[in-house]
Amino acid sequence: MERIEKLRKEKPLVVCITNDVVKNFTANGMLAAGASPIMSGERSEAGDLMKAASALLVNIGTADKQKYELMDEMMREADNNGVPIVFDPVGYGASGFRVSITDTLLARHQVSLIKGNAGEMHALSGEESSLKGVDSMEKTDTMEIARAVYRKFGVPSLVTGERDALVTGNNEMIMANGHGLQGRITGSGCLLGALTAGFIGIEGRFDEEAVVDAVSYYNLCAEAAAGKIRVPAPGSFMTILIDELYLNEDSLLEEKMVEVY
Repeated sequence: MERIEKLRKEKPLVVCITNDVVKNFTANGMLAAGASPIMSGERSEAGDLMKAASALLVNIGTADKQKYELMDEMMREADNNGVPIVFDPVGYGASGFRVSITDTLLARHQVSLIKGNAGEMHALSGEESSLKGVDSMEKTDTMEIARAVYRKFGVPSLVTGERDALVTGNNEMIMANGHGLQGRITGSGCLLGALTAGFIGIEGRFDEEAVVDAVSYYNLCAEAAAGKIRVPAPGSFMTILIDELYLNEDSLLEEKMVEVY
C-alpha cells in the first residue's frame, strides 16, 4: 500500500504536545493529510494516551515549567509503550530555560527523530560555525548541521531549510522540494514535525523513507499551493496548503527531489 493511502486508511493517532500559537493550524493540516491529532495538556492522561497512540510529537515552542512536566511524563509513557517520539527543539539557544529542558528531556528519553530549523539545530549540535549573522545561518549547509546533531545524540536528525537534510545511521539525504512562502507563515515547521510523526506512526518505528515521504509530500503540497494562489501572499497560501494536503495522492510523490549521499 502506498504511503499516503496507508496514512488515510490507518489514521494514526498522534499525541501533540506542541506550540500553543499553531495548534489549530497543526490539527487542520494533519486532519487534511489523513492523520488523527490529539492535543493534550494533562499529565494524568499520559498513560492512557500512550497505550493508544501511534506517535508522540514534543514541540517546545511555548513551553513552561508545567508543560515541561507534561512533556517529561508523556515521553516516559511513550518509552514504556514503545511509541515513537519526534522532538522539535523550537528556539533552542534563545534562552537558558529552553536549553535546560531540551537537554534534560533528550538525556532522559529515547526519541526517534530530532527535527528543527538550521539555527536551532546548529545551536543544539554545540558546534561552532565559521558563518556569522542570521542571513548566513539561513544559507548554511543543512547537511553539515544534521551530521553534527547526529554525531552528538546518535539519533536520526532532520534539519529544515531551503534544502532539508536527514541523517540517519544508514543514509544521508537531501530533500529539495518546497516554496519560500513556507518561511512566511507561523507554524510551518511545527506542522511538518506533526506530519512526520504521523508518517512514522503508521510504520510503528522510525523509518527513514517515511520521513523522506512526509517532508517531500508536505513540500510538494506547498509548491502546488503557491502555484494556485492568485496573489502570492502568506494568508492565502496557508488556506490553500491545507487544501492541497487533503486533495493530493501518492502520485504527487513521483515529483519528489531526493539526493542520497
